[in-house]
Amino acid sequence: MSDLCSSQQDDDTQKLSQGPTSYNHKKCNPHIVDDDSGSSASDEDNCITQQTVDNNEFDDVSASQALEDEEMQVGNYTKTRTEKDILVAKLLCRWWYVLPDWPPPNYNYREKLEEKKLKCYSVRDFEDHENVDANGYRKCYQISAFPGVFRDFKGIAYDLRPTEGKPCYNNMIQKTENELISLIKTAIGKQIEILNSSNRDETHLIKSLKEVRLYCCGSYFK
Repeated sequence: MSDLCSSQQDDDTQKLSQGPTSYNHKKCNPHIVDDDSGSSASDEDNCITQQTVDNNEFDDVSASQALEDEEMQVGNYTKTRTEKDILVAKLLCRWWYVLPDWPPPNYNYREKLEEKKLKCYSVRDFEDHENVDANGYRKCYQISAFPGVFRDFKGIAYDLRPTEGKPCYNNMIQKTENELISLIKTAIGKQIEILNSSNRDETHLIKSLKEVRLYCCGSYFK
């Protein structure tokens, strides 16, 4: 079983790894930290949803991820992985087909920004404000491609996304095997549905997905 899983680890999701359009990293979020400078709320509504960003913002994402996953070795699969671990892995590479969007659209980051003593500005206005205001709040902006990840004037990234509903190993491993199997079934079904409507010949990929589904779920789909 482990040999089949390993051989299909990347093949079954190669063309679908970006997910459907509903999984959009550039979701809007109207919530902001109030500006003590006296500017209107409407002027600040774009501080968390600023869509125009410098190219170097995308380079900041690795730094933000490192804050949370600095001890995780990506791509190394131990020989002691359980069958449940494999099910979790198969779900996490297609979670956006079956689980709610994460982070949630319109999530209010106000409280977490307050806790970190951060004040959010749009990228356009970021340089126009002092690094630390009279109340001790440090200026920051949101990395628009990753809602919930903020960068301050020192370049430090803060991942303020909620842990609840996060599609990660620690959360998914808490589900039962039957729950994981059901989610995988639904996700792969949606993948196949999309491939069937493709203008290209996706026969090989569809076959691979069906094999993964049978491997993960066994007689469940017979």
